[in-house]
Amino acid sequence: MAKEKIKVKILGVSAGHRKHMNTFYLVLLALKAVDKFAERVAEIADIETEIVDLADKEIKPCLNYCEWRHMPNKGLPYTGKKRPAPKGCPITNDYMAKVLIPKMFEADGFVFGSPTFTWSYTSKFRLFTERWSPLLWGGGTTGKPAAAITVGEMPFGGEETCLHHMNQILHASEMLPVSWYAGVTGVSGPPRGPHPSDKDYSARIGVSKDRFARWLAVYNGRRVAEYAVMIKIAKRELGGVWEREFIKLFHPPRGDEPWAWDRLDKEVQEDLENLAPQKAQTLVKELS
Repeated sequence: MAKEKIKVKILGVSAGHRKHMNTFYLVLLALKAVDKFAERVAEIADIETEIVDLADKEIKPCLNYCEWRHMPNKGLPYTGKKRPAPKGCPITNDYMAKVLIPKMFEADGFVFGSPTFTWSYTSKFRLFTERWSPLLWGGGTTGKPAAAITVGEMPFGGEETCLHHMNQILHASEMLPVSWYAGVTGVSGPPRGPHPSDKDYSARIGVSKDRFARWLAVYNGRRVAEYAVMIKIAKRELGGVWEREFIKLFHPPRGDEPWAWDRLDKEVQEDLENLAPQKAQTLVKELS
């Protein structure tokens, strides 16, 4: 009997200040690669893609006045197998709260894009990621594959540093960074794109002429989709074992969830705490 097809959603987010420009183009290209992959694996998965351009979206800054209301039990220890539901972020009236956070909870993988500004990401990307706390504590980021895209005006304009900063945020948010190389680096200006002195400079998508960036966008988009499909199938096959034994949230606090143990068996723990050089070989042999 054939198994029911899994449903996967990949969300792309462009955090540039200019709408539908270079970064948006590469994020869109990555999602088009996902669409093509979806056609080729249609017998096992229905893959949906969606893109969000933050250029004209309101995202209020995190003010860090929430008294830990985004954490289970306000960050205090708790008992029981059920995690207390956090109250969530007190900001409830902007695009991030009303639209984007729900979309990210639903998504199974992400493609994030930001132009390179002063060797790092934009203030728009920063505002966006600062508001991820409710997602993290609600289990909306842990283990989800993600790739990073950036566009600079010139070669060696800080793109690699920007990708490093973006990937650090993905790591810290418990996502699974799957970017090939460090991610996608695009150049919107010379030698292939327009020069800042050109009259139509601000209206041309120069990165569309960057063959290497286009190639990286295709591979990174597809890589996110591949991991998302494999993870979704693995969870289905694991069934109760997934629910019982696999980590759902690395950040504490935790209660008595079956997966939440963080110590070894008492005897092994005591052996390791009292480990002496002459005992080490015995423990190594036990692992063999």
